[in-house]
Amino acid sequence: MALGLLVSAAVLFRAGLSDALRALTFGGRVMGALFLVVALVEVVAAGAVLDFWGRRATRYSGPAVLFGVGTVAVTSLVLLVLQWEGGYRAGWFWLWAALAAWAVWALWVLIREKVWRGMPHPRSFATGVAVSALIGSASVAYSAMYVPYVAPPKVPFMVSFGKPVLHPDRKRLYVPARFTFRNEGSVSIFVVGTLWSAQLWPSAFRPQGTERSRWRQELGDGWDTHRQENFNAAARLLAAGQISNAGARLDPGDDFSKDAVIEVPVAAGQGRVELFASVSFIRADRCKLANSYTGSIEHSWDVQGEEHRHLRDAPSWLAQPGDDFFRYHSRIYRSSEVMRMTQAPDWAAMWWVIPKGNDAAPYMEVHISRDPDGREVLSEDEQEPYGMKTMKKGVDQPVAVLLRLAGDGA
Repeated sequence: MALGLLVSAAVLFRAGLSDALRALTFGGRVMGALFLVVALVEVVAAGAVLDFWGRRATRYSGPAVLFGVGTVAVTSLVLLVLQWEGGYRAGWFWLWAALAAWAVWALWVLIREKVWRGMPHPRSFATGVAVSALIGSASVAYSAMYVPYVAPPKVPFMVSFGKPVLHPDRKRLYVPARFTFRNEGSVSIFVVGTLWSAQLWPSAFRPQGTERSRWRQELGDGWDTHRQENFNAAARLLAAGQISNAGARLDPGDDFSKDAVIEVPVAAGQGRVELFASVSFIRADRCKLANSYTGSIEHSWDVQGEEHRHLRDAPSWLAQPGDDFFRYHSRIYRSSEVMRMTQAPDWAAMWWVIPKGNDAAPYMEVHISRDPDGREVLSEDEQEPYGMKTMKKGVDQPVAVLLRLAGDGA
């Protein structure tokens, strides 16, 4: 009887101490403190075992043992159900199952011994304990679960052009670009990955316009349609980069906005300049990227060699054979020790894919996986508890409009 109580107390003490000191939310730290109190109660109950089956110097030793066993039953069943629901049958799973089975045996023994005899007002005591447990559970659930979910991150993300300037040789145009990325909410975030790119889409005037079957299909595919413009060549990459470092933490009030200047060849004639940007982040109150994430970059080419020879391909679901890439990846840690003990470990990864060809624009893919190499990508529902969000923005302007704006300032 005492051994089961002490084993449960040791586990709760470990989880409670970790969460009380390092949980990502206030509610998680309150939960950690509560676990420490419960662990202390179970230690006291283990001491009461010796008195109840020994000298019985106090009439409260039996109820103390019953209360301790009851806490083991509740905590072990909650942790067992939590881990079972997550589909994780490793780690601490069999310990929760063993403690739940032990609690059933211990309650049977205590009921047979009628440990509540000699205790004044047993019904009032039981009612008080139940009400206190209900109020405490509700407050912790409110702090740890409700508040983080109703306080969404407010991260304005916009892409815009500045006033272009025509070079004196009139062969090139300097186009400022602004990528706005700041945290105006109350929730910190971790940047999983960012990307921006500028492309030139050459085009020519189409007097008759496109046929209905074509512009209908363009709209059906989710694209904008421009009936009078004939995009007669593939897009040409003008510039690309990252808005902020992968793994950076963006606290409330922080601003990671970026300004860039894009050089556009005027000789390209009619066409459009398109700015595109994408950012992905996770909520810092729900999880944390490992410290190794920022330095975990891996390349698909030989970084040391002079020829930068292609060494390996990205997974087939991500890119075509021969495409280059670099990626960041690391373990992703949940907000509390209890969640880490009951849920399977996951990994976050950001891929930058650089397609073959000199003019192809790179693209970014971000996901959370059960496998360190990203072979098993979680569904959106499985990623939602981390608060993973990807935002994409794009804007374009005809080269003729940019030239006119530059000419007005000449």
